[in-house]
Amino acid sequence: MEFLLLLLTTLYHTGPQSGVNYPGNKILLVTVTETGIVTVNRDTVDADHLAPYIQERLFKSYLGTGQMHDAITLKPAGGNVPEMVITVIIKEIKEGQKKALTEVSLQKYRKTFDGLDKRKQDRLKKLFPVLFQSDFM
Repeated sequence: MEFLLLLLTTLYHTGPQSGVNYPGNKILLVTVTETGIVTVNRDTVDADHLAPYIQERLFKSYLGTGQMHDAITLKPAGGNVPEMVITVIIKEIKEGQKKALTEVSLQKYRKTFDGLDKRKQDRLKKLFPVLFQSDFM
């Protein structure tokens, strides 16, 4: 009984509201340096090729497991990353999300997301929230 109480207390204090990443959460961590070097988890990616890279990572994850990453996080590394660089990276991430959404929609329903009825769109939003994430920091 004490163990159960301890377990419940621990889970409460490390729940979603605490901001702790669980080991099972798959986060796509995009890091950018002040010189514009972009890394995604351990891979270095050219900023011009970030959108296709994000698309490929999200879609391949879906094809392999039927699931996707839980979130995308953008982290400026080091000192002062210019706002212009951050804006370009966010634009590339959003483009990758959009392309992955198109691929998933075509794979599941043989229609683009915009061509789906509201119920199917809501289902995709629920199943793959990472494709609709807009806050990356």
